[in-house]
Amino acid sequence: MCTHSGLISAGARSRAKSATNTQGVRRPRLDRPTRGFTLVELLVVIAIIGILVALLLPAIQAAREAARRAQCQNHMKNIALACLNYESATKHLPPGFIATGPVDATESWAWSTFTLPYLEEQAVFDQMRPSETFLQPVDGTRTGKRNLADVFKAAGGSLSSPELKPLQAIIPIFRCPSDSLPPLCPIHDQEKSLSYDAGTFERSFDGANSPAGFQAPVSNYMGVKGMVDASCSGSGASPNWLPNADRCANNGVFFGNSNIRLKQITDGLSQTFMIGERDKYCRAGTWIGVRNPLGGNDMHSSIWALGHVGDPYGKLNYFQTGASNTCTEGFSSSHPGGGFFAFCDGSVHWINDDIQFDVLPALNKTNPTDCFAIKGSGSSICKSQDPANPANMIGVYQRLAWRDDALAIGGTDY
Repeated sequence: MCTHSGLISAGARSRAKSATNTQGVRRPRLDRPTRGFTLVELLVVIAIIGILVALLLPAIQAAREAARRAQCQNHMKNIALACLNYESATKHLPPGFIATGPVDATESWAWSTFTLPYLEEQAVFDQMRPSETFLQPVDGTRTGKRNLADVFKAAGGSLSSPELKPLQAIIPIFRCPSDSLPPLCPIHDQEKSLSYDAGTFERSFDGANSPAGFQAPVSNYMGVKGMVDASCSGSGASPNWLPNADRCANNGVFFGNSNIRLKQITDGLSQTFMIGERDKYCRAGTWIGVRNPLGGNDMHSSIWALGHVGDPYGKLNYFQTGASNTCTEGFSSSHPGGGFFAFCDGSVHWINDDIQFDVLPALNKTNPTDCFAIKGSGSSICKSQDPANPANMIGVYQRLAWRDDALAIGGTDY
């Protein structure tokens, strides 16, 4: 009896203690509100995020431009190597453009067309079937090699003709990623929506046979024809390129019917320009060919694929007016501070906007000698330097484009 009573008493005491402990625990109040951000704190956080984004954005943009520049440089290098591979196969560089004969002044293939097989674009090349000489007369029914004019002739004036498809092929390697032009050159009805700086972009490839409104594919890489701003129209009735071949043959590596061999670049392959950039501000160009190189002057013909260094480089010459031609005949870049040039050894170098250049007006070649007449005057200039008269000095920029001027250039000059 005593033992049983003691057990009951102990159990009762345990239950009582447990009940006391349970009642002593403080339970959280479920109706207490949770503290959040105040409006001021939220605005401070937003402001901090905005500042961080503003600080990071220039770095992001700079990184993107650096990537675009690297890709642009790589494109140019591949094109330069394609030209050198062409030279290995034919023993001369591609012709600047196929100058037509004494009958037709019409559209012609350019140097860039002949690099296509070496740029993994054999299919496009085969569809175009370009001839390295001009075939007389223009004939749209040719089944073998043909002129650029023949392709347009075969299209019969129709912009929807399948003959034009290879001529409008978009080949990315001819585009610099920093340039924002559309894939095809804008024409008249697109001018107002594509206005750049002080002028409007309009590049109409309306030649003797091409359909009105034909849009050529854009290229940002122009062959370097040399120092001279020489019009190929000359005097007398058109066509007149052949009688004035000495004026139209320039001192660079690309010009009408050129077939420059590497041994003719006596200044050194690593000291001579081969290809330069041209961006939207100077209306770029195209890789398919040139428009009417006989009947028109350079402004409407060979500058579709070639450029000269008669005027200052790039941003120094946007929309220049007066005696000198605008930068649509030269080189320019969308990269800040300068642009790339490929040299005849296949290397690609950055050329600063402030490179030393010749201060003379545009020049015309009067004979195949080393002297040039200054446009609009009775005086002339020869390739030798004249330190006593800075106005007669040929700039580093011009010397780099002249393949055989025999004037020294140091590695620190550009």
